Amino acid sequence: MRERKRVLSGAVGLTVVGGMLLAGLSVNQLVGLLGKADYEVEFAHAAGLKEGDPVRVSGVKVGSVERIRLDGTVVAVTVQLDDDVRLGDSTTAALRVETLLGTEYVSLDSAGDDRLPEGGRVPVERTTTPFSLQEAVGGLAERVEAIDTARLAESFRVVSQALDAAGPELRPAVDGVARLSTSIASRDAQLRELLVHSREVTGVLADRSERLVQLVRDAGTFLAVLEARRQALETLLVSSQQLADELIATVQQTRGDLAPALESLQTTVATLRQNKGDLEESMRLYAPLLRYYTTVLGHGRWFDAGLFGLTPQLLPPPGAAGGDR
Repeated sequence: MRERKRVLSGAVGLTVVGGMLLAGLSVNQLVGLLGKADYEVEFAHAAGLKEGDPVRVSGVKVGSVERIRLDGTVVAVTVQLDDDVRLGDSTTAALRVETLLGTEYVSLDSAGDDRLPEGGRVPVERTTTPFSLQEAVGGLAERVEAIDTARLAESFRVVSQALDAAGPELRPAVDGVARLSTSIASRDAQLRELLVHSREVTGVLADRSERLVQLVRDAGTFLAVLEARRQALETLLVSSQQLADELIATVQQTRGDLAPALESLQTTVATLRQNKGDLEESMRLYAPLLRYYTTVLGHGRWFDAGLFGLTPQLLPPPGAAGGDR
C-alpha cells in the first residue's frame, strides 16, 4: 500500500506540475483571449491588408486582424473584437484605406435582427474590396473577345509601313534614346542613392502617418471654423445694411419735424447767449442764498428765524456804563 501511494502521489504531482507549466506558458494567450471574440470575414482578395491592422465599426476601433489565410478561392480574415461589440447576422464588411500611405483596415457594418454568433463568418457576398482582380481579369477577357483581330492586324500593318517610311526621322530619335540610357547608366550610383533616400523618406512618412491624418482632420476643422466665421460676417453685413436702410427711412420720415425743432433750438441757444451775463450773475448770487437757506433748515424738521424791530429798544439809565452813548 505504501508503494502504491508513492506511485499515485508521483503521478498526481507530475500532472499538477505539468498543468502549471502549461498555464504559465500560455498565460499571455489566455490574458489576450479574455474579453475578446473571434469572427471570420471572407474577401475576394486581401489587397494590402496585413495582420495587426485595425478593425472599425462606425469609425471606432473595436479590434484587430489576427490571421489571414487562403480558403479555397477566397481569403479568410480572422478578426478579434471586443466582447461587448454586437454584430448582426447580416453584417457587411469592406476593406478601406486608413492613411495617405495606403494602410488599410476592415470596416464592419452591423445589420440584421439576430446576433452573429462568436466564430461566425461574413461571406464574400457581403464584403467589398477596393480592387477586385477577378473582375479586372474578367473585364479584360470580355474586351479581348470584343476586339476585331482583322482590323487590328490591318492597323499594325499600316503602322509598320508608316514606321518604314519614317525610318530616317526615327534614327535620330533612337540615337537620342540610346544616349539617354547611357546617361542614366552612368549615374547608376546616384540613382541608387536617390532610391535609398526615397526609401528613408517613405519610412519617415509611414511613421508620421497618424500625424498626417490628424493634420488633415485639423485642416478640416479649421476650414469649418472659417466657414462659420464667414457666415457670421455675412449675417453682420446683412444686419448692418438693414440698419442703414431703417435709419435712412427714419430720417426721411422725420425730416419735416426736425427742421422746426432745429430752428427752435437755434433760437433758444441765441437767447441763452444774449443773457449769459445775467445768468452768471444769478448763479453768483444764488450761492449765498443757498447757504443761508441750508442754515435755516439744517437743524431738523423746523426752521430758525429771527424778527427784529418789533419792540422798542431799551436804553441804559443815565450814569450807567455806556449811558453817554
